[in-house]
Amino acid sequence: MARLFTACGWVAAGFLVLILLLIVLQVSGRLFGFATPGITHYAGYCMAASSFFGLGYALHENTHIRVTLFLNLSPRLRYGLELWCHLIGTGLAAYFCFYACKATWWSWKFHDISQGQDATPLWIPQLVMCCGTFVLLLALAERLYLLLAGRYPLNAVPASEA
Repeated sequence: MARLFTACGWVAAGFLVLILLLIVLQVSGRLFGFATPGITHYAGYCMAASSFFGLGYALHENTHIRVTLFLNLSPRLRYGLELWCHLIGTGLAAYFCFYACKATWWSWKFHDISQGQDATPLWIPQLVMCCGTFVLLLALAERLYLLLAGRYPLNAVPASEA
């Protein structure tokens, strides 16, 4: 699973680089007089892809924002809060993943396209959302399993404080 999360982190970083290249292309187009229709839409799709692919990686690397007030609780209370948060998070991720995939399916079935000049089939950027939420679901389910099995380190230090 760690390789999947790391690969998703690299994919997220790649989409950030692609945003940079698209912006440079658009600026160059303005300077040299050639049109780049749809670039802003593609940059938006890349931003969404980077965000969704980064979710599972960030959770795996323990870089999500956490409230340190709750990190300093007694081990028993902290375990209960961690269990509650992981149960709710896994449920919400499953819900979001299901409906993101359902929306993608309907966009594909009805040949839904974007309203911009690019007329991109919307199932393509929506598929990225499905993949990203599925990886987040896997990351949350893995942490929930480790928590229930007693192998989740409750004293883990967030990456920002390491």
